[in-house]
Amino acid sequence: MLTTLNIFFLNICIIFLILSFTFYLLRNRLPIQQDSKLSTRLYFGFANGLTGILLIHNSIIINGAFIDLRLLPLALSALYGGPVSIVTTGFLLMFYRIVIDTGESMTALQTSILTLISFIILVLLCTRFIKHKAALFTVIVTIGSLLVLIRMLMSDTAFQAWQLIFAPYFLITILASLLFYRLSRMLQDHFVLYSYQSYLATTDQLTRLANRHVIMDKVATLEQERAPWGVILFDLDYFKSVNDQYGHAVGDAVLRHFSVLLTQECPQDTTVGRYGGEEFIAILPNTLRVSPDQLAEQIVATVMRTPFVMQDHALEITVSAGVAYAGHQSASVVFKQADTALYAAKQNGRNQSYVYTS
Repeated sequence: MLTTLNIFFLNICIIFLILSFTFYLLRNRLPIQQDSKLSTRLYFGFANGLTGILLIHNSIIINGAFIDLRLLPLALSALYGGPVSIVTTGFLLMFYRIVIDTGESMTALQTSILTLISFIILVLLCTRFIKHKAALFTVIVTIGSLLVLIRMLMSDTAFQAWQLIFAPYFLITILASLLFYRLSRMLQDHFVLYSYQSYLATTDQLTRLANRHVIMDKVATLEQERAPWGVILFDLDYFKSVNDQYGHAVGDAVLRHFSVLLTQECPQDTTVGRYGGEEFIAILPNTLRVSPDQLAEQIVATVMRTPFVMQDHALEITVSAGVAYAGHQSASVVFKQADTALYAAKQNGRNQSYVYTS
């Protein structure tokens, strides 16, 4: 009895460890849903498959039957990842079950695989008709437990084995199911909150662009890499008059309008952020591939021909830009050079871009 309990508690530790690690790696993709990215659902199914393999490896064998808690990772796959995850988990378990076959009776092996396939099919049916997570998890665990019971009834199992294995199995399965359902919800909620707090710490709340902290981190990385990077500073022209004439709500909407245009025009590897007030910034990590001065001209032209549309009329907006290239000088010097170029653009009539020249 103590040996049996020890093995099952070891299984619980395995599930806890891998589940925590899995949710941590997926912390930026939580919560996992049946319509999450395919890669997310495949990864979650793979992680649960690995959990199930370790559970099989640490299982109790009775007449060729593996008695363990593998139905818990299968249940978690179905609960969060849906059909994709559970099929992935089930495939890994079937593959491993065949690989570790050490000459036991073919009937036992076939029965094991048939039981697993039956379980997956039943669970897929349940996920289609049962939407409440707690109810779905309860039904899945119940189905798995009943299939184990059927297998033991079909096998030539002594009464002593029933007493030493069957009773502890169902007792610990019930307790483990309650524990890990609650644990999985808590872990997912924790990492969702973690991701949201990280988002708040790195994002400008009005425009949803990177904030100054992210910008400076990116610049520090580029300085260490000694990459040929460049910076473009943008300033919305006559923005104060927009706030004065139309109010701050319209002014905020104009800032969001420009942030969308800026994001659309910049290459994907560009760090785009709000530098402060009506000032925005774009950090280009490879000036050999994308020319900052050409990009600045392109963005100035796009903003000029894309007015901000209000309910009754369109509000034309323009932007000035200052461009600087990083050489051997420090980042602070490059930023001052871009600011100098921006000042020159505004002094010479606005709605244009200037490149800093020494």
